[in-house]
Amino acid sequence: MDLMMTLIKAELLLSLAQMRRYFLNTILSLGVMVLFFYGLFYGISLFVSAPLEGQNLSSLVLGFVVWTFVLGILQGIAEDIQREAVRGTLEQLALSKYGLMTILLVRSVLTVFVSLLPAGIIVAFLTLITGAELEFRTGGLLGVAALGMGAMGLSLFMGALALYFKDVSMLFTIVQFGFLPYVLAVRHWEGWMALIPLAPGLYQVNTAFVLGGQVGARFTVLAFLNSSALLALGWAAFIYSLRLVRKRGNLAMY
Repeated sequence: MDLMMTLIKAELLLSLAQMRRYFLNTILSLGVMVLFFYGLFYGISLFVSAPLEGQNLSSLVLGFVVWTFVLGILQGIAEDIQREAVRGTLEQLALSKYGLMTILLVRSVLTVFVSLLPAGIIVAFLTLITGAELEFRTGGLLGVAALGMGAMGLSLFMGALALYFKDVSMLFTIVQFGFLPYVLAVRHWEGWMALIPLAPGLYQVNTAFVLGGQVGARFTVLAFLNSSALLALGWAAFIYSLRLVRKRGNLAMY
C-alpha cells in the first residue's frame, strides 16, 4: 500500500509539474478546442440553414465535451508508451518494482481526474458562447465514471498495439475523427446497443445532462458491465502484447 501511494504521489507531482511547465500550451489547447467546436457549430448552422437550439444544441455541446474527455483517456497509454520509447526509458519502467502496466494504469486514472478540469472549463465556455442549457443529475456522474472505466480499457488495447507496433499515430487520427460522430449518434436507446462499446455510458450521460432525466439502477449496472468488459479485454490484450515483446526482446525498440 505504501509503495502504491508513493507511485500515485510521484505520478501526480509529475503531471502537475508538466502542466505548470507547459502552461501556455495547455491554455492554447483549451482555446483550440473551443474554437474548433465553434467552427463546427457555425458550419452546421450554415449547412442546415437554421439555428441550432434546444436539445439538439445541448446534445452537440455535451457530445463535444464528452469527446474531448474520453479522447484524452483513449490515447493516454499508447502516447505514454511511444513517448517513453522515444526517450529510451520504456524498458526501465517495465523493469521497475511497480511494473509497466501498474505505472500506465495509475497515469490513466490520474488522467481521468485531471481531464475533468479542462472539460468543465470547455463546458463553461461553450454554454456561454452558444447559449446551450445543460441539466445536472447525479446519474450523469455515474455515466461519466462508466465512460472513464471503459475508455481505460480501450486505452489499454491501444497501448497493446503501441507496444507491438511501436508507432500507432495514424490510429490516433482515425480514433480522433471517428469517435466524435459516434458520440453524437448515441442519443436514442435500443436494446442491442448494450453490446456496443461505451454506448450505455454515453446514453446515460446524455439522458442526465441534456434531457434532465434519471436512468434506472439496472441501466447503470449495464453501463458498468459494458465498461468492465472493455477493461478486462484491454487488460488481457496488454498483458499478451507485453509478454510477446519481452519474449522477442524488442520491448525497448522504437
